[in-house]
Amino acid sequence: MNATKQLILQKYGLSATDLIRAGMEAEAYALGPDAVLKLYLGTTSLAHLTTLQNFYASLHAVPFSYALPYIETVATEGEICLTTERKLLGTPLADLLPTLTRSQMDNALQTYLTAALELATLSAPADFERYKLFDAEGLSQRADGDWHQFLARFLAHKLTQVSDYLKRDVPHFEQKVQLLNAVLARPYLGKLQVIHGDFFPGNLLVDEQQHITALLDFGLFTMYGEALFDIATGWVFFDMYDELKANLRERYLALIVERLGEAVREKLYYYVLVYSVLAANAYSPTCADGHYQWCVKNLSHPTYWKYLE
Repeated sequence: MNATKQLILQKYGLSATDLIRAGMEAEAYALGPDAVLKLYLGTTSLAHLTTLQNFYASLHAVPFSYALPYIETVATEGEICLTTERKLLGTPLADLLPTLTRSQMDNALQTYLTAALELATLSAPADFERYKLFDAEGLSQRADGDWHQFLARFLAHKLTQVSDYLKRDVPHFEQKVQLLNAVLARPYLGKLQVIHGDFFPGNLLVDEQQHITALLDFGLFTMYGEALFDIATGWVFFDMYDELKANLRERYLALIVERLGEAVREKLYYYVLVYSVLAANAYSPTCADGHYQWCVKNLSHPTYWKYLE
């Protein structure tokens, strides 16, 4: 065991047996019944975690039916960053999906959409300075324009990285980029709300009755903008790679349109297309993985583009 990590665990009265989860970024240890200790072994910075701590604190100004993350303390010990956080209870919804009957799945879809719509009630704070929570490139300053203007800059930046791959794999990609930019050239006149950016069943915890108990892991795509971005991406994230073979993309789309109206369909398609460019190299800088192929499939879907022409 890393010597610094061992000293930290000893300081908190913990041992390796208290490990409850080990992810790509952090190890989480049970710190009593209501808290966890997270250790980041060279995967993040104190500044990053402090930004996240302040953001989470801002979310708790409004009562919510399910729990949101809350970081109590942030610190560093040698090369390790650590946080103490409130413990979020429940089982990931994604773990339950393969066991559900059709009627239970329909209930899960309803619950999932209701949770997303509740998140959409959280407005951006009046004094926010950037649209993207983590913006190392400096693309999202609010002073530089509205939500659409930010997305146009974000899209242009991402195209410098992925355009060659997408031109190779997506028919008529250059003309499609022109369609995306034509939408973003219009002024954005809507509300600005909290966007989770990774709203999928693995980040939602539920109890034994499938009620949502908590939402996890804001981060890379967390933004302030149009809430339909989360509704749209959550639609295609639900059974992202069609592993359940249950026609869930079509079933969930029908539910969204039933509850929000036919007029949202164009925005849903549009945001899926935008996300598929922005996330094309999220896991592989050279666009050589399955997630990239999933993005290509979205960008090659003729129905999505029909609504923009």
